[in-house]
Amino acid sequence: MLLKRDALISALVLTLYYVGVAVAHHSQRDFVTMGVRKSRRGSNRSSPQRFGGMAIDGIGFHYTLRYQPGFHPLKIAQQVDPEMTMAPPPEIPAEMPSEMPAPPESPTTMPPDEPEPTIPMRPTTEPLPDPPDPPPATEMMTPPDMMPSSMPSPTPRPTPMRPSVPPTPSSTRTSIMQPQTFPAKLANKLKQLIFGSPIEANLILKQPGAPKAKGKGFLSLFEVIKFPNTKCSVSMGDIRTMEGTCYHEFECKSLGGIPTESCADGVGACCIFVNGCGDVTSQQTVYFESPNYPQAVREMMICVLIVSVRNGVQQLRLDFQMFELSRPTNGDCLDDQFIISGHNANFHIPVLCGINTGQHIYVHVGDSNESKVYLSVFVKVSSGARSFNIKISQVEDDLAPDNCLQYFSDGEGIIKSFNYDVDGSIVNNREATYLNNLNYAICLERSRNVCSIIYNTEQLGGDQPDFQLINKDEAENDLVADGQAGAGIFNCPDDFIAVNSVRLCGERFNDGIENEDFTMHATVRDIAAGPIVLPFRTDAEYVGRGFRLVYRQELCV
Repeated sequence: MLLKRDALISALVLTLYYVGVAVAHHSQRDFVTMGVRKSRRGSNRSSPQRFGGMAIDGIGFHYTLRYQPGFHPLKIAQQVDPEMTMAPPPEIPAEMPSEMPAPPESPTTMPPDEPEPTIPMRPTTEPLPDPPDPPPATEMMTPPDMMPSSMPSPTPRPTPMRPSVPPTPSSTRTSIMQPQTFPAKLANKLKQLIFGSPIEANLILKQPGAPKAKGKGFLSLFEVIKFPNTKCSVSMGDIRTMEGTCYHEFECKSLGGIPTESCADGVGACCIFVNGCGDVTSQQTVYFESPNYPQAVREMMICVLIVSVRNGVQQLRLDFQMFELSRPTNGDCLDDQFIISGHNANFHIPVLCGINTGQHIYVHVGDSNESKVYLSVFVKVSSGARSFNIKISQVEDDLAPDNCLQYFSDGEGIIKSFNYDVDGSIVNNREATYLNNLNYAICLERSRNVCSIIYNTEQLGGDQPDFQLINKDEAENDLVADGQAGAGIFNCPDDFIAVNSVRLCGERFNDGIENEDFTMHATVRDIAAGPIVLPFRTDAEYVGRGFRLVYRQELCV
């Protein structure tokens, strides 16, 4: 079965041939073909010349195409025997004779196992010397390696202004075709696009059973193995795992990635993409790092990463592998700010600062008017230290519910407010507080056969309360006494987290259902049907420590 490349070559040559046949005899152009046919019986019989551009040679098909400036078909026609010119081409015998004269050894003869000969160029030196005993019937030259040992070698007519054509490589059969002209546009296009200079182009179309060259073809130099560019992960020690995309190692480097461990059964490499300030990326998973990470930044800077959203992507998930910026001042991010823009217009993302390592957020981009999301870090003061490493994943499936800033899909885990942690590895210790003007939803995926979710405050101890959401009246009096839990709209009008549609605040986490002692922390159970959503809201007046809740989904009884 012919390869696609061979079929294209055959179509090109046949097109050139029939275009040449269709053109009038009187048009004089420079696009010609010449050759000599030798029968398999070894007789030196010149075949009639035909208009066109194709010559058949060898066990497979050997096409010979020549471009010769200033060559006119009338000159060749005068040199050819009229009897031979008008006769139709003889039939090729179906069977090879049992005995065939052995051709003389020639340096141009190539064994079938040798690599494909390179494309010969027309000589610029003097023509070849005339062999003895030229045949009187024709001026056309038969290649010496195709002549029987008993036949004299034909002589080409020397032309003072035209160099001779090198002989065609040896074979068992060659067809001769009369020079033919082409239309001007086609001839010029072929000269410019295909040749560019006077050459002889040999296009080999391999047939089944044809001898194969030892040399490798262009396409066989690289073994192309295709595999899907799926997600992969690589361990970076005992406490860190990085995710990437499976690419060929060469492709990974060309895209600016870092090839690590092998993937796709050893064919590819897990490619990790790390970007910094001023970069633009469209990769499925990238890591946005501060300058000289993990070293701290101790100077003012503006650092922006542009994420080009891929087709079909509805959300971006940002995982804060390392996030330590300067703490907020009374709930406002004044010194350092992390701002996200380019998302859906009806989706609000708060300005973040402080310590948020281990947190995550979803950025909804499905309805955005632009296909770019800007992640900006502003450092307004040179004092202090900050550092960040944010994993950015473009999400096509397993989406979070619409307008959920955080989404937890595990059956159990920890939910906490931003900047809840007291201790950091880089940021100087300052009181941990939640942020002002927050209004977002925390969503949980309901597991199968789950009818309720329970929440408890994790009591860590320390100088600050484990749970603290502050509300005051117009006279700045606390609406909930110190050390007590608040529930409902009257106790929690401004700052609250709602569980089972009940607002909770104060310094104790207790809705009064399972324990009526509001001075104690208690389990809060959510038995509502439908999506599991925890709204969290704050105003711009007062801030407290925040919340850290341990949740667990319970099966239906």
